Amino acid sequence: MSNPTPVLKAVDPTHVEYEGNIYRFFGGYDYHRLSWNQEIIKAMNHAALIYGMNSGGSRCTTGNHPLHIELEQAIARFFGFEDALLLPTGYLANLALFQGLRKEFDTVFVDEKSHPCIRNGTRVAGLDTHVFPHMNADYIENEVKKLSKDKNRFLIVTEGTGSVYSPIVPADRYMQIADQYDGMLLVDEAHTAGILGKTGRGIREYFNLSEDRYLISGTLSKAFGTYGGFISGARKWIEPVRNSAHVYQCSSAFPIPLCAAGKKAIEIIDNTPEYVVNLQHMSLKVKTYLRDKGFQLPLTPTPTIPVLYDNPIHVEKLKILLKKAGIYPTYIFYPGGPKEGYFRFALSSVHTWDDIHVFLDCIDKSL
Repeated sequence: MSNPTPVLKAVDPTHVEYEGNIYRFFGGYDYHRLSWNQEIIKAMNHAALIYGMNSGGSRCTTGNHPLHIELEQAIARFFGFEDALLLPTGYLANLALFQGLRKEFDTVFVDEKSHPCIRNGTRVAGLDTHVFPHMNADYIENEVKKLSKDKNRFLIVTEGTGSVYSPIVPADRYMQIADQYDGMLLVDEAHTAGILGKTGRGIREYFNLSEDRYLISGTLSKAFGTYGGFISGARKWIEPVRNSAHVYQCSSAFPIPLCAAGKKAIEIIDNTPEYVVNLQHMSLKVKTYLRDKGFQLPLTPTPTIPVLYDNPIHVEKLKILLKKAGIYPTYIFYPGGPKEGYFRFALSSVHTWDDIHVFLDCIDKSL
């Protein structure tokens, strides 16, 4: 029997309504709560009034609007790349990338715990895919050494942070392998763009990596609080996707007002690095506290916080404690996570320390 999906209605940036009651909310992935930002909403509404909701065609026929191009340029500038391509969602961004680059690589190495869109993308594109043990760079290097000289064009694919515990992947080590053996690295920055690095540029800024041999995919729906997927990198990698990926060419163009919203969101993160720094500080402090209480989770400056118990009695106890304290219990069921479900909490830039203290007090009482 499937688990019923809860119906939640946001009432403000940190509260939701569920079954007629209002709860503090530590869930989702609107990490800076920019979906509530009035400047972004104003930019979106203004574009809707001027241009309408829909350009009425595919980007490669009659639906290519100046705002599509402006948003792509803003994405490329923010992440320090030559070019970018906009897709309807982050999921489709990965599918489009693998479709467009299917003739550019002989072998793709994919982390075993990567998001389903990555595995589905390589499968749909018909790429020779090797699944490697989670974050095991040595395994990749050993396999790369075995590649024949006529089929040694390889791509390493990983999420910037993923799986249940959300560790930060060893992208610096992956890049070392790509450099040494003439390969490429693709990082899905869905949960690291706007989060990691001193200014939110993600994994590349966090590890101080060169843009050479580096591609990213991502979404504007998380740290940027709006919507839309993207890929970004050197133009020689983006153009084949633009020119040959059916996922891109045969999809309706991205809604014009959301292009304006995305541009404004990028501008806000660019001009407000304290959002990024403060959220990192808060995340590390909370994770350190939970580690001291015995929870197994990496001390990373990312805002997702998994809480797993060995005993199901503690699970039910925490659900009750959270509800009594006025916090929605974000117990989720998601592909790649424990089949029995788990608590996945998420901090945001607008949560107060009072919010967090109430949350941590519930954790303490559940033990």
